[in-house]
Amino acid sequence: MKKLKLILASLFLVVFVTSCDKDGGDSVIATDNGGAPNIKKVATADQSINLAALNNGDDINLSFTVDIARGDVASMDIVGIYKQGTTVQKAVLKAGVTTFPSTITLTKTDLFSAFDAIPTAGDITVSDKLIISADVTLKDGRVYKLFTDDGTPRFGADIANSQQFSVSQTYIISCPLDDASTFNGNYSVTQDTWQDYGIGDIVPVEYDSTLGVLSFKILSANNPYIANPSTSYMLVTIDPTDSSVTVQSNEDFDYGGGFIVPVTGTGAVGSCTGDISLTLSFGPYGPYYFDLVKN
Repeated sequence: MKKLKLILASLFLVVFVTSCDKDGGDSVIATDNGGAPNIKKVATADQSINLAALNNGDDINLSFTVDIARGDVASMDIVGIYKQGTTVQKAVLKAGVTTFPSTITLTKTDLFSAFDAIPTAGDITVSDKLIISADVTLKDGRVYKLFTDDGTPRFGADIANSQQFSVSQTYIISCPLDDASTFNGNYSVTQDTWQDYGIGDIVPVEYDSTLGVLSFKILSANNPYIANPSTSYMLVTIDPTDSSVTVQSNEDFDYGGGFIVPVTGTGAVGSCTGDISLTLSFGPYGPYYFDLVKN
């Protein structure tokens, strides 16, 4: 069975090279022997595009190796296909690679410079994806493009699923929660059924790693109804496995007239967007819904 799979893979490679032409365009030429890259992600580098890091102003590290899988290859242009909804853009990320194997590393600057669709982190959506592949130039001058300009693969399923080599790698968008630093800054209220705030009111949120790297504070500084706004806050602690949260006030909220109550609750946070959605109890009263979006 293993030998049969290798034979079938070779046959599909012959079919695949019909995507080649001498000028590097998209026309189909006669069947011939071609070339293919072998692209692998570096295990110690980012395995996806960390949107949380980008939104915090941090860098990313997309590292991968490029080698020759098949063919008499002279050079490769390392290309990226960025897909955002129905918009697809192909760009050369590193031209004229002639040393194999080579390790290529892409940073956020490389990403933003290559694609018009994503000039800043704010233009990335959670459904985006980046495909890394290569345009292969043989020593006789012929060029083989693994993907068309609109991101269509030009090879069969056996090539795509080969156990011997990988002609492309895909990076999806992710927001791993290694800490709660995303939850920092001014937030706008979108719902408060307890009615301390109106819709659109600003609530400051503060990340303080001394309270735990997976916790953040919702400050009471702008709460007009309590007597202790400068010292009280809600401490929100994230469970990174599912982005659920628990809430506990650091001290009781003092609403005056002897109405002094602790604030507790549960909820969830958006690891990519920074949104906060809580269900709160004020002493024995609840549940009340408190939703915030990051400005």
